[in-house]
Amino acid sequence: MGYVKLLFFMLYTFLCQLAFSSSLCPKDQALSLLQFKHMFTINPDASYDCEFSHPKTRSWNKSTDCCSWNGVHCDKTTGQVIELDLRCSELQGKFHSNSSLFNLFNLKRLDLSYNNFSGSLISPKFGEFSSLTHLDLTVTSFSGQIPSEISYLSKLHDLRISNVYPLVGYLNHLAI
Repeated sequence: MGYVKLLFFMLYTFLCQLAFSSSLCPKDQALSLLQFKHMFTINPDASYDCEFSHPKTRSWNKSTDCCSWNGVHCDKTTGQVIELDLRCSELQGKFHSNSSLFNLFNLKRLDLSYNNFSGSLISPKFGEFSSLTHLDLTVTSFSGQIPSEISYLSKLHDLRISNVYPLVGYLNHLAI
């Protein structure tokens, strides 16, 4: 009987190691996140309004599963990236409409607040995140008009948008 318990324990240990060593995050999504990371510089002044800022993307690297990266949350079953929380991440630079971020089709929550996207326009491609329930672009230095494509986000429960200079146009808990 002790032999059976030992064999069961060894099998259980092997299966646990296999489960935890395998990558959940699809390679194309990890690559999209890494490309997104490299579009920006880390600058503490980019998140000056934050009480506690932290460059979350600094820990991102291809040697670890992207589901374990700071600010990245994945579906436990599929491994798809479903949430990206980059609030107060000290990101600075232009946010281009061809950003690899738009390859993350399964996003449900996206928080880019308190980063400096240097007067970039809010891309109409945000409207292609059909599963998005929360979008926070507060204090991001985006400029221009809110694109009408945002209205395509039929599952959106929470939309937060504001400008740093001047602080206008704050939309909080807007149901679309």
